[in-house]
Amino acid sequence: MTKWPFLLWRFAIVCLFLSLPMTVAKAETAGPTNFSSRTCTLAGHAAERPEEILKRRPAFDCSADKLTKKTDMLWLIADIGDLQNGMAEPVLRFRAARQGAVLLHSVYPDGSTQTNQYDQAEMTSRWRSPYAIALPLISRDGQFPQTVLIGAANPWDPSNWNDIELIEAKADLALHEQSQLIGVLVAGLLFAPLLMDFMFFVFMRQRFIFYHSLMTVAIVVNHICWSGLIFDLFSSATLVDRSWVAFIALAVLAFGGCMLVRSLCDKDKLGKWGALSLKFMAWTTLVTTTFVMIFAEQLSLTGSLIFHAVYGLMAVIALGNLLRCAIKGDRMAMLQLLGLSGAAFIAICRVIRAMGWIGDLPIFDFGFYIAILAEALATSMVVGYRAMQMRREHEEALLVKRGLEEIAYTDELTGIPNRRAFQAAFSRFVASEEKRGQACAIAIIDIDHFKKVNDQYGHTAGDMVLMQVAAIIRSQCRHGDYFARFGGEEFVLLLSNQTREDIARSAQSLVESCAAYDFRSSEHEIGQVTISIGLNYLSNHAEADLETNFRLADDALYKAKKSGRNQVNFALPGNLEFAAA
Repeated sequence: MTKWPFLLWRFAIVCLFLSLPMTVAKAETAGPTNFSSRTCTLAGHAAERPEEILKRRPAFDCSADKLTKKTDMLWLIADIGDLQNGMAEPVLRFRAARQGAVLLHSVYPDGSTQTNQYDQAEMTSRWRSPYAIALPLISRDGQFPQTVLIGAANPWDPSNWNDIELIEAKADLALHEQSQLIGVLVAGLLFAPLLMDFMFFVFMRQRFIFYHSLMTVAIVVNHICWSGLIFDLFSSATLVDRSWVAFIALAVLAFGGCMLVRSLCDKDKLGKWGALSLKFMAWTTLVTTTFVMIFAEQLSLTGSLIFHAVYGLMAVIALGNLLRCAIKGDRMAMLQLLGLSGAAFIAICRVIRAMGWIGDLPIFDFGFYIAILAEALATSMVVGYRAMQMRREHEEALLVKRGLEEIAYTDELTGIPNRRAFQAAFSRFVASEEKRGQACAIAIIDIDHFKKVNDQYGHTAGDMVLMQVAAIIRSQCRHGDYFARFGGEEFVLLLSNQTREDIARSAQSLVESCAAYDFRSSEHEIGQVTISIGLNYLSNHAEADLETNFRLADDALYKAKKSGRNQVNFALPGNLEFAAA
């Protein structure tokens, strides 16, 4: 049970590392050409035709800030005639996290044009894993377009258009299939830590296990969106639906991550403000994501900036707290930092790439798969380690508790149960269905003239007598009997699982055994020490109370003392016949 999830993880990592080089190799041989640097943009003019937009080419913005304008229509133009050499079937591939309809206007070398409109449904069918859309460049008389004009309606994040490339159709599909394969593989293999979390949670019910389960589920859902499996599972799903699910899953992942860090880090090393900052960022990320997605249409461009700011701040606070705790020697923080560092680094790089501060690198996408898988594996091991650690702590606490209970319920001198333990045992006894109908009795045992032993031989000798009397009585107890010291020279014995005749004989045997014993201490020959016993039978032990029966047995003990000691006396006169039996 404990080995196979780790074997599965090992197999997953091997498969992933074998598949990634093939993906990168196919991408390199296909030679995708990014021409984002050639594009110029124009905002607005949604009602104008492409031919009219072409006449406005001098007004297009080609600066570094060309994709920072909020607009309901973004026009992009680029000359790509020299980029298609050697491509038999080129496609135009661009990023699209959340995008309205797209218009592609092609201008051919002979001056002819062609316009193609792509609505949400068509773009969904042309979606490529992990989050790109590929539109075909249609040839005319063997010629491909010299210039392309792209019209993007309601671009939620214009910075996505920082990455536009030409790629061979076969290579495009190969990249898509490889990315799908890896995404589905990762999503499937993440069920291994989910199973581990489930097993740990069933036995331990700890919040940190729940938070890690939440993270793992979110990663699985996010990879279902990345791989495009969402479109296979839900045939009516659109790019907007995919965007919704992916971003909410990302928010749940961030929430679970912050709360997991908060739960696993040492409370003293994390501190009050560290814990509050993590909780604040967890809820802020979740609430902000939901708010932005609800009002996405009204938050074009600004919504993306809000996302980047909130998630960037969340990553800084989470990693900062982990680093601070790790420096202070928190082992849990060190392990989490090790697991999260790769995914956090690539996530931060992707945010910076989306903001246009750095260029695009394949590792930001394909490396993220490895980082997420490594994070899930590392965090699963952290959660498992912490769960086992807590189990050990729980077992140690139980041992300490049992030790304290043993001290609280044990007579320090003789090692037998004390008054408190006897009271608890009596309550259990009278409540037991198994004991009903059996003869049972309470016997109070007192050492005769014990004060003389202390006065003549000293308290050390007196303690030795107490221990020896306790040993004699305990040696004659039967299964089901319960023996305790009530204090001083007084003991109490609950006799059960015997007939009344046997109980009487057992009590008399105790008196005779003590009378025949030669008591001594390390320094003194004490000789004979006798005991007296007051015995009371429980008529209906299911309704019996300790106080009443103890008082009756104590009265019988008083009579035994008054009658000359070294004998058994019964609380009910009718029971005296058992003494002679």
